[in-house]
Amino acid sequence: MHRADEGTMQTTIPGVIACGMDIHRDKIDACVRIGDGSADGNVMIKTFSTMRKSLFELRDWIISLGCYKVLMESTGVYWMPTYNILEEVGGMNVGIGNPRDLKNSPGRPKTDREDAKWLSRLCMFGLVLKSFVVERPFRALREYTRYHKKLVQERARQINRIEKLLQMNGFKLSSVLTDITGVSGMRILKKLADQGELSVFDIKENLDCRCKSTPEEIELAINGVMKPTSRVLLKFQLNKLKSCDNEIDEVYELMLQLSEEHAGAIYIIESIPGLSTLSAIYIIAEIGTDLSSFKTANHLTAWAGLAPKDNQSADKARPKKTKKASQYVKSLMIQCAWAAIKARDTRLSLWYWRNMPRLGKKKAITAVARKLLCYIYAMLKDGTLYDESLDVAYANNVRAKKLDAAQKIVGSQKSGIQTFDKSNNSNDVRLAPSSDSVLVEPKSNDKQTESISQQENGIESPNKTAQQKKRGRPKKVAALD
Repeated sequence: MHRADEGTMQTTIPGVIACGMDIHRDKIDACVRIGDGSADGNVMIKTFSTMRKSLFELRDWIISLGCYKVLMESTGVYWMPTYNILEEVGGMNVGIGNPRDLKNSPGRPKTDREDAKWLSRLCMFGLVLKSFVVERPFRALREYTRYHKKLVQERARQINRIEKLLQMNGFKLSSVLTDITGVSGMRILKKLADQGELSVFDIKENLDCRCKSTPEEIELAINGVMKPTSRVLLKFQLNKLKSCDNEIDEVYELMLQLSEEHAGAIYIIESIPGLSTLSAIYIIAEIGTDLSSFKTANHLTAWAGLAPKDNQSADKARPKKTKKASQYVKSLMIQCAWAAIKARDTRLSLWYWRNMPRLGKKKAITAVARKLLCYIYAMLKDGTLYDESLDVAYANNVRAKKLDAAQKIVGSQKSGIQTFDKSNNSNDVRLAPSSDSVLVEPKSNDKQTESISQQENGIESPNKTAQQKKRGRPKKVAALD
């Protein structure tokens, strides 16, 4: 061990070559360290452009130096083109680091070249855990799934705009129809955008037979005339909604085509009660099918942000919260968990409804999402389908526990002394614990007769204030002489 020039204790590792890259939108600062990580003489820094031709020059420069260990920071999407090019080189070990773990130590100059030197040092000594990056085929599928999610969200926003426009013009169509974008709702909206007002006969012609509301109720909700400017705006919004629906269907077809080669994994995931084919495609696009990067299911759930962090200091346990993770994976698993608990008599649904009153809805559904991801990990690892017999055994176990608890309550009530008081004007009846109830001698509750009998026997009735328990601090007693 020796003290390095940069002020930290480092170990001399001769022959090790590592590269650190500080990637921006227009340029890349690459630093290659050879041998001892503490010697500035073994550091080479070069700047490249982010154009595709320069990326190939960067790759050739790294290979010419014999460097096959690269670390770069995950800054937005700027790292992806460089990662894809370096990934094609055989034997190249490319790592993506979380910016939270790559912060430079205080007191050092903050420049792009210094950041590249710091990344190369971290890469040489292996001080940073690499972020999980799914394989290239799944990255292509993930682009479609995430775009599909954005389209679904845009469709929801467009429906809210239509509802806002109707409310501004005094049309209460959402009060009489469950879905204003359903079959009946779209027909009525198109007719309203063309004419500006509708009669009962117009509504009858465009109303679907499955609609529960009557034409008179709908006519009362949309009674009035829409302004010409609002009619034009309504047409634009309906066309936008239709284009969103068509685009969602097209993207879904492309997702099905790309996921055909992973039909086995999709079939395994959708065997879980409550999960559909679309959910299975979303899941494999985010985590892939090769889960060898995660040692156990706990590592996978911690990466997804579904496992609570340990927070303990000085033998004091503090509130445990889940960490921030990918917005796509965490929200996806929680959404799948809401669908999974709707299935009856399954392990997930029974566990949720038993523990939800104690934990609360949010914590309980997060725990269910974690369990669901553990199931998926084990099923993909072993290549097995969902075992429904375990649900039956779990449901029977829950029923047996409830039955035992009920029997214990009934048994304690039978063995205990049951007293039933019937308060009348002058009589109280007490039942004995035996099966044959024995009528006990009635006792009088009349305080006046009780005081009279005490006076006849020469016993004075106790003072009412003396019977009450004295509260507060007792008075001081003077010492005796």
